Amino acid sequence: MSARMVVGRIRSPYGLNGWVWMDSFTDDPASVFGWKPWVLTRSADRVTGRPAIDSVETAPKEWKRRDKRYVVRLDGFTDRTSIESLVNCLVEVGRGHLPELSGDEFYWRDLEGCRVKTLRNEMLGVVKIVIPTGANDVLVVRGDAESIDRTERLIPFISQTILDVNLAERLILVDWDPLF
Repeated sequence: MSARMVVGRIRSPYGLNGWVWMDSFTDDPASVFGWKPWVLTRSADRVTGRPAIDSVETAPKEWKRRDKRYVVRLDGFTDRTSIESLVNCLVEVGRGHLPELSGDEFYWRDLEGCRVKTLRNEMLGVVKIVIPTGANDVLVVRGDAESIDRTERLIPFISQTILDVNLAERLILVDWDPLF
């Protein structure tokens, strides 16, 4: 498991003095402003032409709530031009900032990369991503060479379907029909 977790995303500049809109992916959105340092990363985007950013370390200098969202000024970024280079960066923090979870709760990042197996011992693939749907979260499971096929499946992350999550073995046991 990674030593860092994604907790937000840098959006578009706000004003001229280095402020930027920011999305927080945490239950308590303002909690991310107390976690330092932030490591900003971004994959290259061929559509916008923005280059990849492997790692930029910074910290929130000040932040404000605006229209049910947040704007933040980051250490080392004092004007609109400098902050524009960070648009669409993910905000990562060390896992130590995150609260411990109960036995039946999981961080999405921990589920990604786990193998998924049915009650009949059929390997379905690997969790590529977890997506929210409003009603419940959904595992996107992509078949691979070790799976029964190369099909991508959407499996609801609910107690009737997810029977066991073993993070030590990176294995999720599901009650799921592979033909569905």
